[in-house]
Amino acid sequence: MSMSINNNNMSIYHNIGQRNLKNDFQKLSSGKKINSAKDDPAGLAISEKMLAAINRANKEIENYQDEKSMINVSDGMYEGTSDYLMDMYTQAVRAENPLLSADDKKILSDYSAQLKKDAKSMLSTTKFNETKVADKNVINDLPKDFDIKSVTDSINSVNSARSRDGAKYNGLEHRIRNKEAEAYNTTAGRSRIVDTEYGSAVSELNKNRTLETYRYQMQNRQMQDSRNSVLGLL
Repeated sequence: MSMSINNNNMSIYHNIGQRNLKNDFQKLSSGKKINSAKDDPAGLAISEKMLAAINRANKEIENYQDEKSMINVSDGMYEGTSDYLMDMYTQAVRAENPLLSADDKKILSDYSAQLKKDAKSMLSTTKFNETKVADKNVINDLPKDFDIKSVTDSINSVNSARSRDGAKYNGLEHRIRNKEAEAYNTTAGRSRIVDTEYGSAVSELNKNRTLETYRYQMQNRQMQDSRNSVLGLL
């Protein structure tokens, strides 16, 4: 009976040793300490929450990058609008020349009207991913008359819009840096939970190999002792 119990115990220890070796090899081959829930239930739950936080931070970074791209489109549009307005300003200053005839001033006015039309078209049709980017106030602030004050007020309106966009762009830069730091540090923390530390894993593998070799030798010795005992009885 004792011989049978010992053999059963050795068999149990052998099965445990084989499972340990299998887990060691799996950790080294996959690079993960947690390959299934049974490896570390609590660690798995924590790592999944951290993974969700990492994915959210990365997606928010993408959203902020899209906003920056839209601001770049907007800034290009406002720069073009400013060019039209500066040309209109030049015509307004020219129109104040007392030596110009009424026909001359009419030509300047018609030219300014065309510039306004082109500026309004640019502001009204420029889009980013099907979203119009112009501030409606800027469109409404296009000069009604082509005198210096009206054109100057319109230029100031465009400059204010560009300034707001610039401040928003800088704010997005800060948000992106913060989210990048959040994603990086959370990834590092998750890595400590789920990723294999190869030095420790190799040491654990060597230890389990040694134990399994010892068990195997002990099992062989017990089997040999059992055979000798049977032969002795015979």
